[in-house]
Amino acid sequence: MKRSLILLIVLLLLLSIALIGCPQLVPRQPTGRTTEPTISPTTTTEKETTITLYFIEEREDTMFLVPEKRSIPQTKAIARAALEELIKGSKQPGRFSVIPPETKIRSVKIANGLATVDFSKEVLNANVGAPGEELGIAQIVNTLTEFPTINRVMFLVEGRDRGTIDGREIQDWWGHVGLSDQPFSRREDLIQGGKVVSNTVRVESPRAFTSVESPLTVRGQARVFEAQFQVRVLDKNGTVLAEVPVMSEGFDWGNFSKQISFRKPKEPGRGTVLFFFFSPKDGSEVTMGSVTVFLK
Repeated sequence: MKRSLILLIVLLLLLSIALIGCPQLVPRQPTGRTTEPTISPTTTTEKETTITLYFIEEREDTMFLVPEKRSIPQTKAIARAALEELIKGSKQPGRFSVIPPETKIRSVKIANGLATVDFSKEVLNANVGAPGEELGIAQIVNTLTEFPTINRVMFLVEGRDRGTIDGREIQDWWGHVGLSDQPFSRREDLIQGGKVVSNTVRVESPRAFTSVESPLTVRGQARVFEAQFQVRVLDKNGTVLAEVPVMSEGFDWGNFSKQISFRKPKEPGRGTVLFFFFSPKDGSEVTMGSVTVFLK
């Protein structure tokens, strides 16, 4: 009897130990529910980068380039991606590209600051005048030279820079400016708000394709004989509204700043601020640079 009682006590102790050591059971999740995190439709893990594209805008019978920022997925082939976005066109009303939309980028090679772009033959299908061709070339070049590894651009068509394709001469490009002077460099003077820079003048004010009124402040640096030159303001018909001498602080990139009062044009619109000097050899006019503006 006593032995049986001891055995029973031992069995109860073993059973208690077993129950304490068992892991607790987790209730099953009800059907239809999930423990996976939900992702908002606006959430993305794709990294993006911002590029600057140049498109053409027209105002008062004058065309010029305007910069446009755009975010695209990050890629090692960033120059090619920028050109493909350029071909897609602007997202802003009133801006456009003269590059035919069916154009394909066959390759972009960059070496020693020179980007060589190989276009498909469809690029030759553009039908534009001389100003449109100049701006069409500049919008490609200016877009690519936004990247620090590029300072000049050369065009190929189907791998060639000369010869004919479908009866069209590659070097003629779109029929006016052509490719004979390539590789091309950046053109700040064709950008709205851009600076005109030449071998003899760097114009800080006025900026290209901006609105100006009298009195006009001309400011910058000049490199000219005896540090003296002339500034002439003309309306869209070539009528001279003002002409004054300007002195820089030195003949080797000396600073200059002067206010110029000019006659109000008969019609507001496009105008030109011309910088020039008289040749010490024969007195002829030597152009230093010109800025296209809109006269109020």
